Amino acid sequence: MDGRKNKLIHSLQFRLSIGTAIAIVVVAIIAGIFSYWWAFEEAIELQDEQLIRLAALVNHQVIQPEMSSEISTADPESHFVVQWLDKSIDSTLLELPEIPFDLQDGLQTHFVNGANWRMLVKSLQDGSRVVVAQQTEVRDEIARASALNTLIPLVILIPLLLMWVAYLIRIVFSPLKKMAAQLNTSSDTHLLPLPNENLASEVAPFITAINQLLTRVNDSIRQQRQFVRDAAHELRSPLTAISLQTERMIESNLQPELQARLINLHKATERTRILIEQLLTMARVQDNLLSSKIEISIKGLLREILEDLLSLAELKKIEILVNGDDISVYSQPIDLQILIKNLIENAIRYTPDDGLIEIVLISNANATEVIIKDSGPGIPESEIDRVFDPFYRVPGSNQPGSGLGLSIVKTIANRLGVKVQLHSTEHGLSAHVIFTK
Repeated sequence: MDGRKNKLIHSLQFRLSIGTAIAIVVVAIIAGIFSYWWAFEEAIELQDEQLIRLAALVNHQVIQPEMSSEISTADPESHFVVQWLDKSIDSTLLELPEIPFDLQDGLQTHFVNGANWRMLVKSLQDGSRVVVAQQTEVRDEIARASALNTLIPLVILIPLLLMWVAYLIRIVFSPLKKMAAQLNTSSDTHLLPLPNENLASEVAPFITAINQLLTRVNDSIRQQRQFVRDAAHELRSPLTAISLQTERMIESNLQPELQARLINLHKATERTRILIEQLLTMARVQDNLLSSKIEISIKGLLREILEDLLSLAELKKIEILVNGDDISVYSQPIDLQILIKNLIENAIRYTPDDGLIEIVLISNANATEVIIKDSGPGIPESEIDRVFDPFYRVPGSNQPGSGLGLSIVKTIANRLGVKVQLHSTEHGLSAHVIFTK
């Protein structure tokens, strides 16, 4: 949870979304306050206009002194008081008997009968005076309701605006996410340039710089691999000659001390020869682009591999068994052959004399597996992840090699899209090659 929180905090899209949302909310609040105030004042002015119009309708010939109070009871919110400012009128007939008689003409507010009233005092042509009054609490309630109604569009539209802005930001950043996914899935053997069509002017220079960097990295990797391939090729022939000459000298009758040194020289030469062969294999695997996949019979592939490795197994009197029905997979034949051959060759090298290697073929609805089990010493659990690193060898191993075999296996597995897992058991090491369906 903390990792996701930190990721959100450092996300440019998240920061832009939050900043835009805050700006929209702040502007909406300011606009809402202004709209409320303006609508409230407009409602108050409208009600004052109503008082003026109502006063203009008052006719002293219609409203007799004994009818000095007119009260609207149809709606409490439209309750108006109309009465004469005449001392001769009986105060018991007045709605607001406490209204002073000496009020000046015009709009004004007074506290009468325990409440504030908005009043319009008007003098008629015959000298009589009339007052039209409405309670300010009612007026304010009407004005507030009118002002609040103006906020309804803001309350509805602001969330929609926030969602629309968030959607637009996500759409704008989606090309960057696709580019990041492409870079994440690219391997060092296949670095494709990022697409630069229809990019924002702010992002285009950045993508162009990345593509130029990828081009330089591709050139550098290609030069390094070419150097390794050329060097290994140049060293293979003289080392093979040295190894053959050393074998001949060991077979001749030489002094025991000299013969022991020659044996050590032959072992060192053999390890170097294996290293060079593996370097050439690694260079070829990394350089070649993956060709189209075809249907491959695993038992047919194993037959070709075991023909090459049978002499090595017979030398150590190791029995190799293949169990399970034949299965077919879609893959690249040359790379898959190198992958499985390296695993079987490792099993032969690390299995003691008179040992057993079992190759099991399994297929189900989810995956197809080729399992290579040996009766060797196995690999400690703490070392299993590291044995795939180039030139890494498990401490204490006395078998000839350079530590490149499993690195080649990992490189090919990544290219083919298969999984390779190693598990130590009580009887040795189990290597699983998993083809997902």
